[in-house]
Amino acid sequence: MRFPRLVSAAAVALVCACGEPATSGKAGEETPAAKTGEKAATPSGDKASEAPASAARPTGDTCRSWAELDPATLPPLPETPYTPTFDRVWRTVLKKHFDPTLACKDWPALRAEYGAKLTTVADAPAAYKVMNDLLETLGQSHFKVVPPFGGAEPDDTRGGPARVPIHVRMIGEQLVVVDPKVGGVASGVPAGAALVKIGDKTAEALIDRARSEAMRPGEVAYHAAFEAGRALSCQPGQKRSLTYLDPGSEDREVTKEVACVTPPGELVSLGNLRDLPTTVEHRMLPTSESGGKKIGYIAFNYWMLPMVERVKAAMTDLRGQGMEALVLDLRGNPGGVGAMSIPVARLLLQESGSLGKLQFREFTQEFNVAGDPQAFAGPVIVLVDEGTASTSEIFAAGLRDLGRVRVAGSRASAGAALPSLLERLDNGALLQYVVGDYHSAKGTVAEGDGVRPDITAVETRADFVAGRDPVLAAAVAAFDSKSP
Repeated sequence: MRFPRLVSAAAVALVCACGEPATSGKAGEETPAAKTGEKAATPSGDKASEAPASAARPTGDTCRSWAELDPATLPPLPETPYTPTFDRVWRTVLKKHFDPTLACKDWPALRAEYGAKLTTVADAPAAYKVMNDLLETLGQSHFKVVPPFGGAEPDDTRGGPARVPIHVRMIGEQLVVVDPKVGGVASGVPAGAALVKIGDKTAEALIDRARSEAMRPGEVAYHAAFEAGRALSCQPGQKRSLTYLDPGSEDREVTKEVACVTPPGELVSLGNLRDLPTTVEHRMLPTSESGGKKIGYIAFNYWMLPMVERVKAAMTDLRGQGMEALVLDLRGNPGGVGAMSIPVARLLLQESGSLGKLQFREFTQEFNVAGDPQAFAGPVIVLVDEGTASTSEIFAAGLRDLGRVRVAGSRASAGAALPSLLERLDNGALLQYVVGDYHSAKGTVAEGDGVRPDITAVETRADFVAGRDPVLAAAVAAFDSKSP
């Protein structure tokens, strides 16, 4: 059984928008993060078409464009140790955001307001919070200033590339272990255990932080899983102390020291995204679960171009086994390089179509997919959860609007579908910022509300205790009903 994966905090940070970064890269380097603006030809020969934009997002009568603003004409900011970084963040958004009105915000006034707040901060974390508070005024995903990796945390609590071998999600109001192992390495913690503490961090505090980070109620579960993943990340050779409610002993509170492991998978790097452990899983579902129908299953954890051939090989193998229907599991997949969505979509489209378009500041880019007469023609259901974000959402929304797939899940996807770039600042911090806006071919917007399931299944802690996957079961059952 596979449940959604939350990879190391460093990796999720750079794909999804927040958290602790890796340390590679040079000051001033721009690197694709959820780079749905990729322009290069894909391995299948398809290209995302590009056309000049006659205008960026319409400004309306009350929204001023700041495109021609000269920052040199503005009053100087108060001098603090953090002012140069703040000013770099403010200027980058001014010049590179896809909307020159910056969501109708008075960007110069916000510069003055939040720049003044730097004079009251006591330390670097408080200064970075001011910068992130400024970015949050835009009300969009993929905006984050991430402090330099490490900081003042003691060595025994600092995150790293390894992790405690469990996967955790917010189920109800608890942080539940939905998979007690990583890459075949068992943690010794039972499935369905409800975490009480990770090290010295209480589950209650992690959920409270998730609520404070979320811009919308639907985002709390996403941020809670991320905060848990960050707390579970560690250095190789370390151990983490976990306190949890043990479902096998009437929820008696248990504390266990668990060794950290390095997540398995082929390592892929892209700019500041270093050594991401990428995995592609595929199998035929047992006929006892599928009602005798030959249903294939594919899951992968990132959208990275080197993974395309592995996904193609998985499809070829499943079709060779007589696959009649496909479950494509994008739960916990936070995104990556948007160009990968085109050759993967081509595996499912016999006729040409568009996954939608991205509106950048200077041009519009459309994700056109050339149809392949040999593509798989059977029904497809895509699985999503609160960890499904960015390119995963564009793929799911685009194919659903083409009538090619249905979507199943216990809740909507993350609602974080805007393409962004990463830029390393002079002090080693990272800035992730939005550069485009996405709409599907029918005008669907995944940002904010996310991709809502057509097939909804209720998940409970008891399901994970029993080893059940109600979302997958609901998808399998839905193949007997009308489908694309």
